Amino acid sequence: MGQKSAVDKLPKRLRDKLIKMLQDPACTQAQIADAINAAAGEPIISKSSVNRYALKMKTFAEKNKQAREVAELYLEKYGGEDRNKLGRVVNEQVRLVAFELISELDELKEQEKIKPQGISDLIFKVSRGLRDLEMAEKLNAARAEDIRKATLEEATQVAEKIASQNGVSIPTIDMIKKQIMGI
Repeated sequence: MGQKSAVDKLPKRLRDKLIKMLQDPACTQAQIADAINAAAGEPIISKSSVNRYALKMKTFAEKNKQAREVAELYLEKYGGEDRNKLGRVVNEQVRLVAFELISELDELKEQEKIKPQGISDLIFKVSRGLRDLEMAEKLNAARAEDIRKATLEEATQVAEKIASQNGVSIPTIDMIKKQIMGI
C-alpha cells in the first residue's frame, strides 16, 4: 500500500532491540530512538517513528486481546464442541474488516496516500482472501458433515451388533438404525 515505515526498514537486530525496548516501561521513546541510532552509528530513526510504531503495536495488541476475549467467551458459552461455529464467527469478522478497509480506500485516494494501482492491487488481494475464506469455510463444513456421518454410521453398527447379540429382532434393529441415522 504505502512505503515501509522507518522501523520496518530497520535491520532485524535493530528492530528486535526496538521492540524489546518498547516493552520496557522504563524506556522513553526518545531513549529508544537514541539507542537505535547509536547502535546503527547514524541517525536512521526519529522519536516520531518510534511513537507511530508504538501506537501501531499497541492497537494491534488491543485488537488481538479483544479477539481472544471474544473467542474465550464464545467457547465458554458454547463449549469446545462448537469450534466450527467459532471459525465461522472469525471468518465473518475478517470479512467485516476487509469491507471496512475497502470503504476507506476512497479516503486514502483523496489524501493521495495510495495510487490507483495500489487500490486495484489491494482490492484484488482482499477479494482473493475472501474467496479463500469461503473455500475454507465450505471445506470445514464438508469435513464436519463427513465426521458426523461417520460417527452416526459407527454408532449404527455398534447398536446393530449389540442388538443382534441380545436377540433383538431385525425389524427392531432396522428401526433403531433409522432413529440413529435420523431417517
